[in-house]
Amino acid sequence: MNENYARELMELHTIGVNGGYTQRDITEVAKVFTGWTVGPNRSSTQAAQATFDDSKHEPGSKLVMGVTIKENGEKEGLQVLHLLAANPRTARFISTKLAVRFVSDTPPPTMIDRMAKTFLTSDGDIRKVLRAMIDSPEFWSHDTYRSKLKTPQDFVVSAVRASGAEVDSTGALVNVVAELGMPLYGMQTPNGYSMKADPWNNTATLIERMNFALALSSNRVAGVTTNWSLLLGDHSEALTPTDKTVLLEDKLLHLAVSDRTRQTILTQISADPDQQKANLRQVAIKDRRRDPLALKGRGWRDPDLVSLYSESALAAGLLFGSPEFQRR
Repeated sequence: MNENYARELMELHTIGVNGGYTQRDITEVAKVFTGWTVGPNRSSTQAAQATFDDSKHEPGSKLVMGVTIKENGEKEGLQVLHLLAANPRTARFISTKLAVRFVSDTPPPTMIDRMAKTFLTSDGDIRKVLRAMIDSPEFWSHDTYRSKLKTPQDFVVSAVRASGAEVDSTGALVNVVAELGMPLYGMQTPNGYSMKADPWNNTATLIERMNFALALSSNRVAGVTTNWSLLLGDHSEALTPTDKTVLLEDKLLHLAVSDRTRQTILTQISADPDQQKANLRQVAIKDRRRDPLALKGRGWRDPDLVSLYSESALAAGLLFGSPEFQRR
């Protein structure tokens, strides 16, 4: 028996940790799923298939959450899955997970109620549940608009996409995501990375995000090249600092930033050239052999000095590190 699998099935994927199951239910569900195994080895082009071996299945009836599962071989598992999938607690648990992913860390209860009802009436049709979420007035309310903090992966990918950067190699970006605390396929526990802000919203992480933002905007990320003149147009250098900042807001965020954010950026890009250079060199490399912005074996590459010292690069980096860009 695999009680871990039974516990994960109920805690993480169906009724949730507070779903009312007991240790006995875990044991009984584990008995139900005995006998399932991986089929014989196949060729490298064929996927392995799950198979049921009746000789490895726990005989007898099982009692799961007050429901008797009569001995019926592999069909016992289907019965338990249906039992859990049709449970109102599962409808609410999955609806809440979806709302936390797409709407808010504390989604409105009325919206969850509407989604859960749709889940039950549609036999768990996730497309309809998502439609119920999107059609909810709470989804479009001011309180939930841009209330989600980007995960490290969201942040890095969105910054690269918004910059229009040319990516020749993704190795350095993978390193950055890992340094920000979210290594790809690196979550050791089965619950996965949190979609809430708490794990990602701390001073050290936000500083690291700003460091990456400035590195990206000044072409200091190995294998990734930005071109602000191309993004802003050939006559961008003739723009005033204010015009340049407003144009970058539109290009990178598609919305205006707060007066405080804009004033902070204007103060930085209006400073003397030496100060601008210092601001863009904030990324501290303690050990270049372990530099998250450099590819293994390629070391630290010299930045493009034209891009490094430009107002556009500094303004873009500060916008990427701004509170407005951290939200989605």
